[in-house]
Amino acid sequence: MNITHRLQEGYVSTTDLVVTILRIALGIVILLKGIFFLSHSEYLGNLIRHTNFELKTQFWISYIAFAHLFGGVFIILGLITRFACAIQIPVLIGAVFFVNPAQGSQTSTFEIVLAIVVLILLVYFLIKGPGKVSMDESLKKFLL
Repeated sequence: MNITHRLQEGYVSTTDLVVTILRIALGIVILLKGIFFLSHSEYLGNLIRHTNFELKTQFWISYIAFAHLFGGVFIILGLITRFACAIQIPVLIGAVFFVNPAQGSQTSTFEIVLAIVVLILLVYFLIKGPGKVSMDESLKKFLL
C-alpha cells in the first residue's frame, strides 16, 4: 500500500499526520534558508566573519548552504532523515550560540526564535525518526 492509499483508508493516525506536516514544514524552512544562503553568500560570509570561526570562511559558506539545500530536500521526503538532521544540527548550534549573540541588537527576535525551534525539531527527528509517512518507512516495508 502506498502513502496515498493509507491516508485515504484512515490507516494513518492524526499524530502521524501532525509529525509528517511538522517534518515537511521543517524541511521547507531549511531548504528556503539554503536557497537564501546560496544566493546571498556574501551575507553568510559576513555572519561567519563576526564569529570566532573566521578561518575557512569559504568552507563554512559551502557547508552551510549545501547542507541546508540537500538536508531540506531529504527531510521533506523523509529519506535518510536522521542523517539529514545530524548534518543540520552543528549549523543550528552555531547559529543559536555563536552567530546570533555575536550580532547583538542587529538580530531580530524572530530569527533567534526560528533558529531555536528548528534546532529543537532537528533533535526531535534525529531521535524519533521521520514518522510513519516517509520514504524511509516505505523503503523499509518494500525491502523487508
